[in-house]
Amino acid sequence: MRLDWPAQFDANEWFLLLSLLTVGGCSLWLPRRFPSIITALLYAMGPIMAMNADFLLGVPPIDVYNINDSGRYEVFDLLFYIVYAPFSYLFIYAFDRWRVRGLAVSLYMLAFSALGVGYEQIANWCHVFRYKNWNLGYSFAIYVFVQTLYLALAWGIRQIYEHTKREDAPEWP
Repeated sequence: MRLDWPAQFDANEWFLLLSLLTVGGCSLWLPRRFPSIITALLYAMGPIMAMNADFLLGVPPIDVYNINDSGRYEVFDLLFYIVYAPFSYLFIYAFDRWRVRGLAVSLYMLAFSALGVGYEQIANWCHVFRYKNWNLGYSFAIYVFVQTLYLALAWGIRQIYEHTKREDAPEWP
């Protein structure tokens, strides 16, 4: 696959760079919470899930939106997916740190889904997305689904880690 450079460096490229610096910086600034292997998995799961969702929804036959300036893949499309790494890490970090349980899990997911839609709206204003037959209500439902899946995967990873770790391995708080 060939990645093209954008024809013009404009609002969407600046938005993605600023997003990566801001959210990436926040995630790296936080105190270490998870064992290194878990941190790597949490950072990797966000872009993987975002790519899968976009390849399902953003290409024919569904094809409801494009990312960035053209229908071709650009270097900044890759950066767009990388931005999901710190977002996904922060989602699990806060969930674990705040020890969200019970009904609060649903409220937490709804709140983070609303934040995701808010971020997507700003990205839309900066022309990161070009919607065809899409609206932010659909995005909210996708965020709820993906975050539910993400929490389930993180819970499963924790269970596997706790049951298979060596005695000298770091604890998951």
